[in-house]
Amino acid sequence: MSPRFSVIIPVHNKVRHVAATVESALAQSYAAHEVIVIDDASTDGSSAILARLDNPRIVRLRREVPGPGGYAARNLGIEQASGDWIAFLDADDLWEPDHLASLAEAIARHPEAGCAATRFTHVFADRQQTSKSSPLLAAAAETPADLEAFLRIWLELGECPVWTGAGAFRRQVLLDAGLFPAGLATRGGDKDLWLRAAAQARFVHVPRPTVEFHRDADNKVSKTTRTTGLPILVRSAQALMAGASPAVRGLLRRLVNQQIGLYARFAFRSGGISPDLRANIYLPEGLATWLMVRGIEVVPNGLRRRIYGAIKHRDTGALAANP
Repeated sequence: MSPRFSVIIPVHNKVRHVAATVESALAQSYAAHEVIVIDDASTDGSSAILARLDNPRIVRLRREVPGPGGYAARNLGIEQASGDWIAFLDADDLWEPDHLASLAEAIARHPEAGCAATRFTHVFADRQQTSKSSPLLAAAAETPADLEAFLRIWLELGECPVWTGAGAFRRQVLLDAGLFPAGLATRGGDKDLWLRAAAQARFVHVPRPTVEFHRDADNKVSKTTRTTGLPILVRSAQALMAGASPAVRGLLRRLVNQQIGLYARFAFRSGGISPDLRANIYLPEGLATWLMVRGIEVVPNGLRRRIYGAIKHRDTGALAANP
């Protein structure tokens, strides 16, 4: 059976971007079953733009209190959706006209899959860059990945194989996985859910980029939140270890160490680091991460900021000299 996509777009203060985003969802060559737009208590004029959109496939919902990361808004959309597949699009990004068609084709070829995602294009103010690929990720286009394969892809890439705006999931998979961690995290909740979803169903990859990820858009969560605490994904990975095979358990340990290392590097510039990071590193394989975190802990905040500033200045200068 052909997938019926419910597209979910959470909107919080995206007045410059939201009209084009919704239009890109409505202009798909494979038409969405519905486009659910959740106004997450916008105050910048986004609400007026949404009210003017005139299309019978648009479903409008509103929340009166904004939720960090858009997680509660997305959960509301999932709960209200009538499609059997959920495709996500943030209100400052754009789909190519054949994005849903590409996903539908992959799903038709691999009906056993419950998760699907295309590649995407990072769009910066001065350049564009296609998202990473790898041999294992490319293989998931022909053989959908189970949890073990999904984790191997993640570790090989150094980042999650699914980016939110490029991903789609069977609605029941998301419900069974437990939805987004609303109220439990301000960032990182997307990866947390994708990990739990990958434990529920196989993942199929579409190797062609069909989405624009606008990195310099207004009011981005990544620019307004900090990563000094323990990633929410760590607790989910630890829960999945119970009853997992030795191979999967080992991969989950490596994933936890990888994510803690990423958060620790972000914390280097932010002025604080949670002791929970070091306490949750798995040894002996995470010794290098443990030493890095411990080093960050003992370097005074002011010195860390100066070191980070010097590194950034050096990198900016190198980029200017070698454009």
